[in-house]
Amino acid sequence: MGSSRVPRSAVSRRRFLAGLGVVAATPVVWDPVRAGAQQRAQLAAVTDATGTTLEFSITKPAGTGYVRLVEAAPYPQLVREELAAAQSGRDGRRVGLASIVHLTDVHLVDAQSPSRVEFVDRLASPVGGGFRPQEAMCTQVGSAMVQRINTVATGPVTGRAFDVAVSTGDNIDNQQRNELDWFVQMLDGGTIVPDSGLIGTYEGVQDDDVGLGYYNNYWHPDAPPGSNPADSYKVGFGFPELPGLLGAAIASHDSPGLGIPWYSSYGNHDGLLQGNAPGELPGSAPFDLISTGTVKVTGVGTSFDPSDAQSTITSALDPAAISSGGALFRTVTADESRAAATVEDWIRRHLDSPASPGPVGHGYSEDMIASRRLYYTFPVSESVLGISMDTVNHGGYAEGSLGDAQLAWIEQQLTSNPDRLVVLFSHHNLFTLENPFPDPFDPGEARRGFDVLREMLTRFPNVIAWVNGHSHVNRITPVADPSGQTGGFWEISTAAHIDWPEQARLIEIADNRDGTLSIFGTLIEHASPASVELTNPSAATPTQLASLSRELAANEPQVDVNALGEPGARNVELLIGSPFDVTPGPSPTPTTDPGEGGPSGGGGSLPATGGTGGIVAGTILGAAAAGALALRRRTEVDPS
Repeated sequence: MGSSRVPRSAVSRRRFLAGLGVVAATPVVWDPVRAGAQQRAQLAAVTDATGTTLEFSITKPAGTGYVRLVEAAPYPQLVREELAAAQSGRDGRRVGLASIVHLTDVHLVDAQSPSRVEFVDRLASPVGGGFRPQEAMCTQVGSAMVQRINTVATGPVTGRAFDVAVSTGDNIDNQQRNELDWFVQMLDGGTIVPDSGLIGTYEGVQDDDVGLGYYNNYWHPDAPPGSNPADSYKVGFGFPELPGLLGAAIASHDSPGLGIPWYSSYGNHDGLLQGNAPGELPGSAPFDLISTGTVKVTGVGTSFDPSDAQSTITSALDPAAISSGGALFRTVTADESRAAATVEDWIRRHLDSPASPGPVGHGYSEDMIASRRLYYTFPVSESVLGISMDTVNHGGYAEGSLGDAQLAWIEQQLTSNPDRLVVLFSHHNLFTLENPFPDPFDPGEARRGFDVLREMLTRFPNVIAWVNGHSHVNRITPVADPSGQTGGFWEISTAAHIDWPEQARLIEIADNRDGTLSIFGTLIEHASPASVELTNPSAATPTQLASLSRELAANEPQVDVNALGEPGARNVELLIGSPFDVTPGPSPTPTTDPGEGGPSGGGGSLPATGGTGGIVAGTILGAAAAGALALRRRTEVDPS
């Protein structure tokens, strides 16, 4: 596999840090609009739409200021035929092969951690990229999604009981051990204590106490203290005043736990500090001192330079330096559970999970600790093999890539399983698989991008889908085989739990018994009402908090209005040719409905990635701060 190396001199330290989180290349992909592909609204025979967006959706009506959410009409189910033509009568022939729950970008965040970089908001107007008003309610959102999954229980089209659930990365937010505990507890079931530091007392940036670093750039649910100004969220965007809410947000609550096998893929926020900087390298120790320490920066002056890592670390460890620089800070309670979760921590926490619903280790095994191999295969169903990839670049930077060893392993798995359909899972997507920097634990290995992965995958006709996240948007892209030798595959990206619209996706694979397969994608909302009236916010229930989180996310000033995706990225039936006779037995002669189009050509790729570079010791917190400025502005390049 070839690569284009980037000379060390070509990537300066400041250019590297300034570019964290930014999509650096515009990928050329098959655009269904430009290709004239048909997207027909045709509801398949649905077994049970209850609890899905085939029954109802939640939307933000047009309006100014803070707008309450409402229930709305269901999303239509669109038939997409870019990769294969739909045959008539397939509803009556269909055989369900697999039923998958896709979670992604859950971002369970310790909103009180001293290593959070909300203070970079001071560098943008009116708000920046380091703070979300709904972050303290993330565990309630996760638990409400688990509740919804358990209630739905089966694929809405095929009626097949869910085989597995897969959470494709950024399961946690700040690579912290306590966040990792919350994530596993959310899926296993049991009591979650979404609190840190002094348990029972909120110690974050949304506090209303002027003596604790009050800064009006954040949403403060309580009334402004004394003569201090109301915060910019209330004044500029009409956010509500909900006194006592923060106490309810950090109170313990129960998650029902999934009753099906679940797996997780590794994301950049799972393995990198603030999703951008490595936390296991020499020189990262100062960051753990901040995370587990007692000083939390709440605001900085406009002269603050987030790319100057040394001054950032010095300031965060020295209250006098913070004050002399015009910054605000508060004292918090030290907490060792905020230390960075290493690869070993990640694997062992999954291995410590109960055997039921399992499986043991959830894809990870003891031998992976020494090898640092975070990729594996797993059985989705009798006919479908899952491959979970590790696309995180452990040397830093928010975007991802793959090493040659993992690519060779993937090719071996595909070669060894020619008689099974294959679905790949990863955190990064085709737009963001482009990080050239080497893995510091294997600096001699080249890193590769989407073009290399695509060239491999399109040689195997049994690869039918690639499921991922990272960009916090609903998007579905057909990836054709440029050679025309195989039918290509569908890339399915799902939006985040932490940001609007806070959805997950149900994926069903069915054999149409006519030479085609249908992949159904159906979005679900978490189990909370569209809107709630909190007459006593301090006594808000977990379900009410989950509902409020969705509403805050929809009204958040930085909300990505495109995150919900076009109708063809929501509820869909994706047609693809069957690579072999998946369901033995006599098949009727395929027929094409009048006026239905077949597959059309097209395609493209990202440039190859590889090369040298990385983050030197001592740049850890600066990298995280710089990355946070770009993290929330990672809106995808529109391929049209």
